[in-house]
Amino acid sequence: MYGSELLEDYPHDGGRPGFVCFSQWEPDREAFPWRVWRRLLARHSRVPSRGLFGYAEQIRGDEALRREIASYVGRSRGVNCAPSQVLVVNGSQQGLDLCARLLLDRGDNVIVENPGYPGAIRTFKAYGATLQPAAVDCDGIVCRDLIDDARVVYVTPSHQYPTGVSMSLNRRLEILAWARSRAAVIIEDDYDSEYRYSGSPLPALQGLAEEVPVVYCGTFSKVMFPGLRIGYLILPEALVPTFTRAKRLADNFTPLLEQMALRDFIAEGHLERHIRRMRRMYGRRRQALLESLRRHLGDAAKVYGDDAGMHSFVQIIDPALRERAHRNRVQLLSAQACFLDGNYAHHYLFGFSSLSERTIRDGIRRLARQ
Repeated sequence: MYGSELLEDYPHDGGRPGFVCFSQWEPDREAFPWRVWRRLLARHSRVPSRGLFGYAEQIRGDEALRREIASYVGRSRGVNCAPSQVLVVNGSQQGLDLCARLLLDRGDNVIVENPGYPGAIRTFKAYGATLQPAAVDCDGIVCRDLIDDARVVYVTPSHQYPTGVSMSLNRRLEILAWARSRAAVIIEDDYDSEYRYSGSPLPALQGLAEEVPVVYCGTFSKVMFPGLRIGYLILPEALVPTFTRAKRLADNFTPLLEQMALRDFIAEGHLERHIRRMRRMYGRRRQALLESLRRHLGDAAKVYGDDAGMHSFVQIIDPALRERAHRNRVQLLSAQACFLDGNYAHHYLFGFSSLSERTIRDGIRRLARQ
């Protein structure tokens, strides 16, 4: 039963008062253009309409928003799709839940990255899938670890969670060839690829796929704010009807007022201007984190991954680190939950996106203080 796999709580570290909190990496809410967002919400809420405040007929999402999403992922990520392939969901986590329910039967093999995203791992496990871990190296998922009889493979190729590496072109072609020869489905989770600090965002795996079913999962939670709860799936045409029916059964539809405001936010250029501004800000914060780690911890701290994302994956071999962090009021997040095997107690996730450069430097100084 589904419920029998959900007996453990999903760990969540809230920020502790007075602590420098590296355990979270939400967008910087103070930098969001709230005045613009309020204006767009007001624009659509002035005249209450049946279509806006009644039961929505567009289960897949507002048609104009789906056009904007298709255009946006096409120009920014190289995704090939029509608006009819876009399904608007309540955050990317609902998208992953739909994928697990519709692409897998109990006992089916699903390949997951190891280390990988705990939210996906727990979802697949809850629906009774058999998890098959595949290692991750500097080029992404290791394709020699892909077993032959897997129905689904879940990957984060543009910015691997949690290590931060990007899947190389050769590795992308290799995994597509593997999926093509075995009629397997690839779930591509593209959760924060907008934030690359050297060069342009990498094209999506989906854009390279030919005759390979790729479900592309994206979200606006990382580029706008988590409370928006709007994500999207880009589906192969053959899967659209089934996913639409499942979405209707799950919750009927995603709230329309926010969808309509979002479509204008994208269409009027606010989204991409905001992303460009945040990319510069987060890039400076990441650099502050790396410089502080080198200055105060030196060779004891090994940082993995590319110059991208909203968090860094760091190995710090120091048995006294956690006790010292608590004493000096620094909140850390262990990466242990991302691993399906072994003890990785010395691996940490350092969020930097919601912390000022000054706070980041102060936090690392505290962490090094004896």
